[in-house]
Parts: sequence; C-alpha cells; structure tokens
Amino acid sequence: MLGSYTEYAHTLLRIKNKQAKLAPLTRNKIQQFVGEIKQDIKARGRLVRIIMLKGRQFGVSTDQLGENFQRTSTSTHKTAMFVTHEPKATSHLFGIVKRMHENIPLPEWKPGLKYSNASELVFDGIDSAIRVGTAGTDNVGSSQTINYLHLSELPKFPPHSTENILTSILQCVPKSDPDSEVFIEGTAFGVGGKFYDMFWGAKYVYTVFLRKGRPAWKLTINNNAKPDNDYSSIFAPWYCHEEYQMDPELGFTRTKAEQMLVALHGINDRHLKWRRYTIANECLGSEEKFEQEYATTPESAFLGTGRPVFTPTQQISARKKALEDAINAGKDSRKYYECMYGTGQWITAAPEMGHTDGLLQVWEEPRAGAQYVVAADVAEGLEKGDWDSVDVVDQLTGRQVAHWHGHTAPDQLAILLYHIGHRYNVACVAPERNNHGLTTVSKLFNDLNYPNLYVEEVDDPPHKKRKRYGWHTTSANKPLAIDGLAADFRQTPGNINCVETLGEMLSFKHNNDGSMEAESGRFDDRVMSLAIANHVRKTLALPSSTPAPTPSGSPVPSSSSASSPGMGAYT
Repeated sequence: MLGSYTEYAHTLLRIKNKQAKLAPLTRNKIQQFVGEIKQDIKARGRLVRIIMLKGRQFGVSTDQLGENFQRTSTSTHKTAMFVTHEPKATSHLFGIVKRMHENIPLPEWKPGLKYSNASELVFDGIDSAIRVGTAGTDNVGSSQTINYLHLSELPKFPPHSTENILTSILQCVPKSDPDSEVFIEGTAFGVGGKFYDMFWGAKYVYTVFLRKGRPAWKLTINNNAKPDNDYSSIFAPWYCHEEYQMDPELGFTRTKAEQMLVALHGINDRHLKWRRYTIANECLGSEEKFEQEYATTPESAFLGTGRPVFTPTQQISARKKALEDAINAGKDSRKYYECMYGTGQWITAAPEMGHTDGLLQVWEEPRAGAQYVVAADVAEGLEKGDWDSVDVVDQLTGRQVAHWHGHTAPDQLAILLYHIGHRYNVACVAPERNNHGLTTVSKLFNDLNYPNLYVEEVDDPPHKKRKRYGWHTTSANKPLAIDGLAADFRQTPGNINCVETLGEMLSFKHNNDGSMEAESGRFDDRVMSLAIANHVRKTLALPSSTPAPTPSGSPVPSSSSASSPGMGAYT
C-alpha cells in the first residue's frame, strides 16, 4: 500500500488546503515531476543536487517537507534540515511538519517523538530528526551531518551572508552518501546573486513544458557549465500548474502578445484568462511583476535593470523553440566533427548527452563557389572561465552554417581556425585581436601563413595607414556589429541555427551607462562571434571565383614556412 512516497503522502500525510481544511497530500503535476527528475538523476548515477526556479504556490516546499518526513520517520540515523529566509517562513514550514505528524490517521504508522520544540522533531528510538532554521542566524545548520538539505527562497536570503551560509551548510551534506540530497528553490528576485549564478551555472537542465497540451519534462546539457558541476536545474513555468486556469468570458479575444504566447508555449484561453486576472488583481497591472512571480521562461523571471538588445524577444524565443522542437522530434540536421589539429582532418563525432563543446557543429557543408566568413571571439584566459566561440557564416546571405564553442589555448585556436577556414573554401578568417586574441592572430599570420586573414587599415599619424590583421572590438564598432546582427535577425530569423546563441541573445542587455553585454553571470561569446562574422561579411567584396575546398584536410605548415613583414604592429 505504501510502496512509494506518492502513496505514503496521500494515505498518511495531511495538509491544510486553500479552503483551510485538512486534506490528503495528493501530489500535483509539478510535485510529481520533481520526484521523477530526482529518480532520473539517481538512475544516471549522480547525486541529487537541485536548484529549482519556480512560480508561486506550486507546493514544492510542502512536498519536500512530506518526503523528508517519510525519510526521517521511517529510517534510522537520518537528519533533514530546512532553512528559510525569514523567521515567519521558518515557523510556517515547521508548522506544516508538525501538522503532518499530529494528523497521521493510522496509529501504527505514527512515529513516537523523543522530543519536540520550536525548531526540531526528534523521533524516538531511531536517532532521526527534522530540523529548521533561518538564514542569518548564528551557525545555522553547521557542525552536524545533514542527509537531506532544503534551502527555501534562497534569492531572499540576506545578501551579505548568503555565500557564507552556503559555504558552511553545504559541507554538512555527505558526498559519499548516494541517498543524500540538496534541494534549493525559489522565485526569481532580480538579476545576480548566488541563486542566479547557481541556476544558470547548473550542468544538467530539466525543463517542464507542454507537449500537445499536457505537461512533460526534458533534460538538456548546459555546455557553459564548469566540467565538475554536478547540479541539476529545474524550471517549471506557471502554465504547467493545473490550478492556474480560469474559464474565459463569452467573446474572449486574444491580444497579439497572447497569440505569441500560445504559439510559443501551447497554452490555451483558460491559461490566458488566469494570466490576465492575476496581472490585473495581484501584480498591480504589471506584466514584469507577473513574470517575476509566475515565470513564463527562465530569462523573463530574472528581471534586470537593462533593456534587451535583441528585440522582439518573442521572435528570438519562437526561433529557439522551433529549433528545440526539431531536435526533440529527432529532426536535427546538425552534423558534428572533431578536428585532428596535426593533419587538418575532420572526424565525424557523436556528442554524448548533448556535450557539443570542442566539436564543430555543421548545419551546411561548404558549397563549391560559395564564400564564407569565419569569426572568433577569443577568451580572455582559461583561468577566468571564459569560452572561445567560432562562427561560420555564408558571406552572401549571413546564414550561420557552422559553430564551434569550447576552451582552448589562443595558439591552438589559431590552428583550429586555420583548418575551419580551409574547410570552408579558404574563408576570410576574422579572429578578435583584443587581449589573448593577439596571440591567435599572430600565430595565423606569422606561423601558419593563412592566406585570407581579415585585415583593417587604421590611421597611423602623421598621414599614414597601417594594416592591422584580425578584428579589434572597440566602443565604436561593437554597437555597430551588435545592432547590425539585431536588425538582420529581425529580417531573417531563420539565419541563426544555434539554440545556445539564441539563448545568449535573450540575456544580452543595454546597461544604464550605454554599454551592451550579457547579464551578470551569463555569457555572450556566441553573440560576439556571430556579430563579428555578420559585420565583417558586409565589408568584403564578393569574389568572382572561390578556391575549391581542401577535401583531405589542411596540414599545418611548419613555423619556418611562413614569415611576413608587418607584424610589428602586434608586438
């Protein structure tokens, strides 16, 4: 009868429902999905380390309380710890636990208590306990082993102490115990902070969505995550909670914005009516406040002070969703190749679990007679965790035909660019020469003697011009490149094929000081490499003829085979 937590909760646990009556804890879809995702994590051999972005009143905290009540009251030597952002919330959650214990309907399943006070229940005879605490209090949760840790509303923890709390309490959860669990959840509370960083930094991305009108979930891999990151993020949008619907009135008509929501997310008029009512009556008429409390997408949940650069954001989301739908339906046209740096050969690769970093993603193979541009955003240094990004675009149309993303040394990136350039008909190669990019450009020019390196003429007073190889990003040309990419995307959204690039576009903002960059904690290397490629292609004359591609690879010449004057501009 009680073989699963779902059965246990419905049979034995009582909660106070929204009608202020005792009722069985019957799990809703979001609660069920969280349970399924935990099982998926364990089945893949990972520890349950979860950070969840959620909307209001999903019941996730209550469900976590119930699951940890079962674990501690039916097992020996187990401790569950709940930490909230304020004393009132701590008291509320602990009241739910006590209510569960007091109202178990079957006496034989009701555990005895060794003692109970305002912050813990200790079960008699089994050395197990549930404890609660409030962030900001002295040494909350420290100096004890915690098997199951739940941090509720982390975005609202005291900003000055959040990092210290996390550093202290996470050490209490044993890494050696596959049954251990860390569950962090909250609604968004602006851009930045540890919750924001941890959510976007999680390696395994679980997303709840509607599939033919019914909630489902999927797993993708965040290739921007650090290799050793073991956290799983979960995002559940408001429209996947079955309670968030209302019957529309007769004559209900969708606005243009609502029509876009339907097209993007598969919602119906009952969802839209609930959304309208909630915005008008509970969010002071503000759609931004609604998104913060009841997020439609992770990007919209974290409201920043800057304005998005790439608009309309619905157009970006629509293109991103179309690509994701094709991938999920098994209609992904991409091919993957690994470069053999020494020989220039390209070996067909099969990315494991969505890990595409270090592989060339190809949507279109080089066409005879076509001209291409290869642009690279060069990382500022491996120690900073930045990424190298390379885009290949059709010079005539601006269509993104290939993309590479990963970590590599600047000189190794030069060899990769050499081979990608030769693969695409000796394309014009435009590496960014800022910072470490200078090494990349120098390697291509002096050592590899790449024959089609992008060159700029710059003033060198008095009355002189000097050639400078590579692309130099400045405060003057960066807005031109970004604005050009934004304008071209509005005209031809189908030109961008990379899902991750579109994701970066959604978090690319105008700052109050007039600058443009990714939101704090996010990346924009893909945006920059594509913007450079798109800008450079417009500066080049279309050739009358194009060299044929090198089919068997492009061996790297020895450093003695190429030496050119003029590189003094780089030294």
